[in-house]
Amino acid sequence: MTQGVSGTSASTPSVAGIFALLNDARMSAGKSPLGFLNPFIYKNMDAFNDIKKGKNNGGGLKSILPGFEATTGWDPVTGVGTPNYPKLLAAALATP
Repeated sequence: MTQGVSGTSASTPSVAGIFALLNDARMSAGKSPLGFLNPFIYKNMDAFNDIKKGKNNGGGLKSILPGFEATTGWDPVTGVGTPNYPKLLAAALATP
């Protein structure tokens, strides 16, 4: 039997690996690592797959907390979305 996983505990190691690969590509091109990522992420939101449907469960307290709905653009459930590596690589290499 297998069990699904979700949330930031499951996704963070994968996303960290993606940004490590982006930094490796930048360093191979003679550029510095990206550093603090928030400016890069919000400047390149089109390099993420926007999740527009779904919701979280309010921390398991459905009767008390309704949760948040996913919507177009940034939302508290999915942030800016899931990484699109080819688009992120192009953006990372284009960033000075």
